[in-house]
Amino acid sequence: MQSPDYLVLGHITHDLLPDRTTRPGGTALYAAVTARRLGLQTAVLTAAAELPDDLIATGPVTALPSDVTSTFENRYTHGMRRQWLHAAARPLDLAELPASWRFAPIVHLGPVLHECPVEMIRAFPGALIGVTPQGWLRGWHDPLPAPTEYIPWWPAAELLRHISLLVLSSEDLVGNQSPVEYYAHNCRLVVVTHGAQGATLYIHGVPQHIPPQPATDIDPTGAGDVFAAAMLVRLYETGNPVMAAHFASVVAAAAVEGPGVQHIPSRAEVLRRMP
Repeated sequence: MQSPDYLVLGHITHDLLPDRTTRPGGTALYAAVTARRLGLQTAVLTAAAELPDDLIATGPVTALPSDVTSTFENRYTHGMRRQWLHAAARPLDLAELPASWRFAPIVHLGPVLHECPVEMIRAFPGALIGVTPQGWLRGWHDPLPAPTEYIPWWPAAELLRHISLLVLSSEDLVGNQSPVEYYAHNCRLVVVTHGAQGATLYIHGVPQHIPPQPATDIDPTGAGDVFAAAMLVRLYETGNPVMAAHFASVVAAAAVEGPGVQHIPSRAEVLRRMP
């Protein structure tokens, strides 16, 4: 099996909607669709009971058998969001990764629970390693369904130095800024996204603002994952983190203008939107 350009590891999810229907989600889905629409050959290692058509269309998928698909629900009370976990698929195992995929030049670890062991960060020497750690910042108690809760993530500094690009949202941090300073001190490139307010890019710990791009915000779900994937792609192509972050901002702006993955743009569409 041919080595892909872009490998993403993480659970595909079911997002439970207010009408009790579900929509496919998860970092792995949004990142794979983004990379594919930007012209890269993609591959995905995931675990789920079933795969959405949008994921299958991106390229090869190794889906580890699982009785369930990880399922999340967002409940709103007095304008406050509380996330609930209804089902958790099995963890991922690198032993089941096709051998040729280990040579992918871009690797994106996108846990939504704790399905990706942190040791995976070291498993791809020579690759550009992107990490969206939201799943390592999320805890819960059995039995399910149960609300999720924020848990601080303090990986070893040595582990952070293996990461090429770390992307998380201010929402992931629930107001706790202190981990960002630690991440930025030990990881060359860190981005904190702020939704419609843009993002903060840290280069060797020095912050700079990345302004948002104009967008009609219909569905912000997955925007941070789209941003991360687009920035990884452009960082690989140019080596310029500022240029890559501005490019990612344009891609994410286009993505929020429709539901799910439907409005993630092609590269041609991105170029038309570039300021």
